[in-house]
Amino acid sequence: MSTDDAEDELPDDDENQVDATDDYGPPFETRSFGGEFIWAEAEGYTCKILRVRAGEKVLVSTRGRTDMVVMLTGGRGVLEVIDGEEVDRVEMLPAAPVGVHPEREHRLIAMTDVEMFTVYTQG
Repeated sequence: MSTDDAEDELPDDDENQVDATDDYGPPFETRSFGGEFIWAEAEGYTCKILRVRAGEKVLVSTRGRTDMVVMLTGGRGVLEVIDGEEVDRVEMLPAAPVGVHPEREHRLIAMTDVEMFTVYTQG
């Protein structure tokens, strides 16, 4: 079989095509802010990847989680650390990990479209 013959046999089925422009499609599960998926999971830890659209605000859940670290791999955002009435804001840039305290609320505000890794252990 020649290379030309192999190309002729590829299915021309739109349903099996991947839309390369859909940053929130599979393997991401659609969320109101964009999408997320579990990238790695083992007995001791979980790693999720979140893609968040510019302007969206996302609560970073710490319920039942310890030793949590978040890091952007693309884009710019602000991480709000909420402690009662006080709110500290930390600008997030790619490749700069930030530890997340399990006793405080955290919220990501996406300044641009962002991709964020979250790594944590179950508490």
